[in-house]
Amino acid sequence: MKDTIVTRGKTIQEAIQKAANHYQVPEDEIEYEVVRTGRRNRVFIIRSAVIEARRKTPSIERFDAQPSAVPAAAPSATELVHWVEPEHIKDISTFEETITEGTVWVSNNRVFCKNGTYHYARIKPARGVLVRLNGQVVDTTTVVSEEDVIDVELQHETVEPQMKLTVSEDRMHVYLDVVPGYRVMRQLKDCPPRRELILEVQEVKQIVNGITELQVLQDLKKLGVKFGIDLNEIKRACSAQEPVTCVVAQGIKPMPGKDAEFEPTWLARKQHKDVLSISDKIDWREQFSLPTVKAGEVIGRVIPATAGVPGTNVFNQEVFPEPPKELTLVAQRGTALYEGGNRIVAIESGRIVVQKRSGVLNFSVLPQYVHRGDVNMKTGNIRFHGDVYILGNIEEGVTVECGGNLHVTGTVAHCVVITGGDVFIHGAAVGANIICGRTNFLWDTILPTFRSIHEDLIDLIAAIKQLEMNRSFSKVDLRRHGLQPLLKLLLEVKFKDLPARIRQISESIKQEKQNVDPDLEQIVDFMEKAFLYFHPLVTNLAQLESLSDFMMSVISSIEFDSTRISTIVSS
Repeated sequence: MKDTIVTRGKTIQEAIQKAANHYQVPEDEIEYEVVRTGRRNRVFIIRSAVIEARRKTPSIERFDAQPSAVPAAAPSATELVHWVEPEHIKDISTFEETITEGTVWVSNNRVFCKNGTYHYARIKPARGVLVRLNGQVVDTTTVVSEEDVIDVELQHETVEPQMKLTVSEDRMHVYLDVVPGYRVMRQLKDCPPRRELILEVQEVKQIVNGITELQVLQDLKKLGVKFGIDLNEIKRACSAQEPVTCVVAQGIKPMPGKDAEFEPTWLARKQHKDVLSISDKIDWREQFSLPTVKAGEVIGRVIPATAGVPGTNVFNQEVFPEPPKELTLVAQRGTALYEGGNRIVAIESGRIVVQKRSGVLNFSVLPQYVHRGDVNMKTGNIRFHGDVYILGNIEEGVTVECGGNLHVTGTVAHCVVITGGDVFIHGAAVGANIICGRTNFLWDTILPTFRSIHEDLIDLIAAIKQLEMNRSFSKVDLRRHGLQPLLKLLLEVKFKDLPARIRQISESIKQEKQNVDPDLEQIVDFMEKAFLYFHPLVTNLAQLESLSDFMMSVISSIEFDSTRISTIVSS
C-alpha cells in the first residue's frame, strides 16, 4: 500500500510510537503488522523489532482540523528504512527501491547488506566458506539485515604429501612412489549488490612436496637397503611437482653362464661351421645332405658349459645366476665315448643318427647297404636293418625293406617299399605300395597295450610291498622259494589280464621282427619268463622294479620318436 511505512525499534511498542510520530497522530490511530519481533539477551539487542504501519482512515472532521501546535519530532533517516509522502499529495508515484536497498554484496572478503522497504536480502553459503550469522552457523539460504553480525570464515585445505617404498620381488630394485601434497587457499569473489547472493569462492592451489632426502634415506635404512642407492633419483623424487615413480636403489644382476654345446667335428672336412647347442632343433636332413662317417672317425665333442658371474641385490646379498645347462653324450649302436664322455667316436661306418631329449644327445651309426643296379626278380627282395642305397630301379613284384632311410636313384614301379625312416626316389613312383616309418606303425599298435602292462606292473609291485608288511606273510618263504608262488597267486586273483597282454605284445613283435628294437625284445623276453613261465631266475622285487624303470624309459623314448615326421620324396 502507498501509505504504509516500515519502522523498527527495540520493541514493537517503540516501533509503533515511531510510526505515530511520523503520521503525527496518537498511537491508537496506527494500524500495523508485525514483520519481525525483537530479540535481546541480558545486555545487548541482537535483533530489532520491525512492523509495517499505516494510519487509520481519518474522519472528515479529523481531516479538516488544524494541525497540532506542537508537532511530534520526525524520525531520523537511520531509524526509518523509507517513508512515503502524506496521503493528501495526489501525484505521488509508486515507490521504487534504489539498487542498494534490500541487497547484499561482497567486497574484500567481507559481506555487506542494506535493508529495503519491502524486501530483505538473502545469502547462501558455498563450499569452503563457513558463515556465522549472529554467532550461529548458517548452511542454507538465510535472510540478513543491517543489524546482523555476519562473520565469514574461509576454510583453507591442506593435503600432506605421500611416499611409498617398494622392493621388487627379485630384490634388485627399490621403487619410490611420491604423490606431492598441496595447499588450497580460498577467498571470496567480489560481487555487486543482489537480492539473493550465493557466495562464490576463488581457489588458489599450491603444490607442496615436503618429503626430504633425509626422510627417504631413513626409510631405506629401516627396510635394510644397503646397496645401489641412487641419490640423484631421491633428489628428483623429493622435488617432484606431480606424482612420480623413481628407482632409488638398484642391485647388480648376475651374469648368466653359457650352456654346453656340441661341436660336430666331421663338418670341418665338409667346410661347415655349424655349432649345435642343446637348445637347437637338430634336423640332420635340413643341415646336411648325407651325414655319414667311417669307422674310427670322431663324430663330435662337447664344449663345456661356462659358469656365470654372481650379482648383488639391494640388501647387499650375493645373487647367483642359474647354473648353465650341461650336455650329456650317450653312445648307442655303432658309437663309443672317449675322453671322459666328452667325445663321441664312430666304431662302424654308416649314417649318423642323433636324438635329443632333456639335455641328452643319443648317437648311433646305422650301417649302410649299397646295391649297384636294379632290384628285380633275379636279385630278389632286399631286407636290411640300416640305410639302403639302390643305384638303379626297383622293378615290379619285389619288396625292399629297411630300418633306416631308402635312397633310389631310378624309378619305383609296382612293388612294395617299407622303411623305418624316409624315402627318397629320384625317379618316378608308379603303382608302388610305399610304407614310410614302419617302426612308428608298430608302436602305434602296441603302445597302448605296452602302457597298460607297465601300469599293472607298478600295481603288482605295490601289492607285493603291502604283503611284505603283513605279519602273516613269511619272508623266509620268499627267500627260500623266490617270487614265483607269490606272482602266481597275484596273477590268478588280481592281475588276470596281464598274461594275455604280454602274449599280445609277443605275437606283434614276432611278426615285425625286422623292425623291432633290441630293447623291446629284451623287455618282452623278461616278461614272458617272469609272468608266463615263472622262471626261477626271477627271485626278488628289485628285478621287477628295474623292469618297470626300463619300460618307462622305453615308453618315453618311443613317445619322443613318435613325434618325428617321416618323408617321402619322389619326382
